[in-house]
Amino acid sequence: MFCGNCGNEVESGAAFCPVCGSPVEASNKKGVDSKKVGKLIAIIVAVIAVVIVATVGLKVYSYIKSKPTDKQLELAVNNYQNGGIVTTDGKWLYYNDNGLCKVLLKDGSKQTSVSDEVTPEKMFYAGNSIFYYKFPGIYKAQADKWKENDLKLSVFTEDCFQTDGKNYYVTGQGNSDDSGVYSVSVSNEKKKTQISDIHPTRLLMYKDYIYIQSGFSSINEMSNENLGTWRINKDGKNKIDLMGFCPSYMVFSGDRIFYTNEDSTICSMSLDGSDEQIYEDTCVNGGLNVTDDYVFFIGQSEDNYNNVIYRMDKDGGDITALTQDDCSSINIAGDWIYYVNKDNDYDIYKMSFDGSYNAPIYLSLIHI
Repeated sequence: MFCGNCGNEVESGAAFCPVCGSPVEASNKKGVDSKKVGKLIAIIVAVIAVVIVATVGLKVYSYIKSKPTDKQLELAVNNYQNGGIVTTDGKWLYYNDNGLCKVLLKDGSKQTSVSDEVTPEKMFYAGNSIFYYKFPGIYKAQADKWKENDLKLSVFTEDCFQTDGKNYYVTGQGNSDDSGVYSVSVSNEKKKTQISDIHPTRLLMYKDYIYIQSGFSSINEMSNENLGTWRINKDGKNKIDLMGFCPSYMVFSGDRIFYTNEDSTICSMSLDGSDEQIYEDTCVNGGLNVTDDYVFFIGQSEDNYNNVIYRMDKDGGDITALTQDDCSSINIAGDWIYYVNKDNDYDIYKMSFDGSYNAPIYLSLIHI
């Protein structure tokens, strides 16, 4: 028999437990082992703690992974203004060739058709997702999970969409009660907050700021008094007037903005609009983009026949023509320039920064 109070084994016929002194009732069952119960509770608590830590860790990892890096956002905003013809997740380069295709960024090998149905007009990569524009709005996909029906937001124009992974920044539809700039939560698209009453021609996002360009002379037959370019915080506060016009191109690198003035000359300024510099002997006609070391732009060739790609040092020196063909849409990914070659059926070409390599995107470097 066993003591019902402490579980100690007692002799048959004993009236009291010799250990705890409690009255003993005959039983064929073993009493509760308190030590084993304690161990079981400890194991259960440990398992619950592991599950909680793993769940929180997974959410943190997912958030970090979905949050675009500064370099991703820089490439996204600069390339998207230049046609958004390619985008990269760091490993694969995505592009449209009568359907979405991808190749390895490092050498152009392993050309793969991702989707024959998806034909994005413009695209960029941010966080762990690819955003692309196709009328009537912005679509979102992850890696190879491309679908035609994953519309995220209908937008007034493809140039008025940015995201930092936490919020979308979009324009209204131009109606008197729905104009301006809005912040829309990624996790809850019904959560929409107006952050500016300026109706933009283009929205740009760089680091912690939204840049608004408004070039409409009127909106729904009403005169538009807001013409120019401004910088605001992501909550709409601290508006800074940068310039009284909308540059055709406005790209970012480090702590500088590179843009074209009203004469199409390349200029640069600090992010707050100070320290303006003008790069004489430049005239942009079809594209402007930047890297850490160079400014690339499209301008007329010396014979004024084609619009070719030029490279310029960031201090304005050493302007060199890199191409002879008629070009448009300068995009940067990795250590390569991607552009549209108008003289070769509008194919996308891939070129090194010094112009020594220049060939269609579908040609792998390992086969050359």
